[in-house]
Amino acid sequence: MKKVALLTLYFILVTSVSAQKTKKDYLELAKEAGYHEDWNKAKTYYTKIIALNPEDSTAYFERAICKEGLHDYKGAIEDYTIQGKINPSEPDNFFLRGRDRQRIKDYKNAISDYNKTIEMEPDNPDAYRFRGQIKDIMGQKNDALKDYDKALELKPYSDAYFDRALLNYNLKALNPALNDLNKAIEIDSLFDAAFMYRGLIKMTQKKYTESLKDLNAALKISPKNKLYYLKRGQLKLAMGQKDEACKDFNLYQKYGGSLPKKYTCK
Repeated sequence: MKKVALLTLYFILVTSVSAQKTKKDYLELAKEAGYHEDWNKAKTYYTKIIALNPEDSTAYFERAICKEGLHDYKGAIEDYTIQGKINPSEPDNFFLRGRDRQRIKDYKNAISDYNKTIEMEPDNPDAYRFRGQIKDIMGQKNDALKDYDKALELKPYSDAYFDRALLNYNLKALNPALNDLNKAIEIDSLFDAAFMYRGLIKMTQKKYTESLKDLNAALKISPKNKLYYLKRGQLKLAMGQKDEACKDFNLYQKYGGSLPKKYTCK
């Protein structure tokens, strides 16, 4: 009986040890869940890794990304903050925390994170670009323009051209805006918002045929964007095509737009 009891105890201990998952096991499960964008499950596995080793900075970083996938930006910020304390030499941590702070409109701290990113990684064009977006929102137009210029100096890419174009458009600097929109479209021929704004500038310049071509292009790329129907309807009114304008206004309403009374069609 004593021998049987010892064997039973040995079996229980061996089974218990074999059932315990290691960091490697949880990491594989987390990566698989992340591959399928099951962020909640992936977050759970990274939490288990952290429980095994609370100083695992990579686990905090990866869990923050999972929380972003779940739109838990405050939770992601908390994890990036812990990760930054454990490993303060990683610029991605500060950059991504800045993005999440920007998403929740914590602009002051977001700028601080972008400043830190630029200090550590001065050739990061997105850090300048997103810092420029915040400065634009805060009314610091000249400083925002400098950040967009620097981002484009480092990397001429469509999103930065578009942001600078939008800033100039709002400042009524239409020719610089138009030049940047042209460049954005040259880089990305499916940039629907760039086509839309270029169409608006051409409408302001009374180049109606060219404007219509751009608004048609925007709608071809994004056929359910209600704003594009509204703008094309306004253009068609300016062109004297009231019936065609009404078709666009109806589509604007179909996709959830609230039509101003002055555009009501019978």
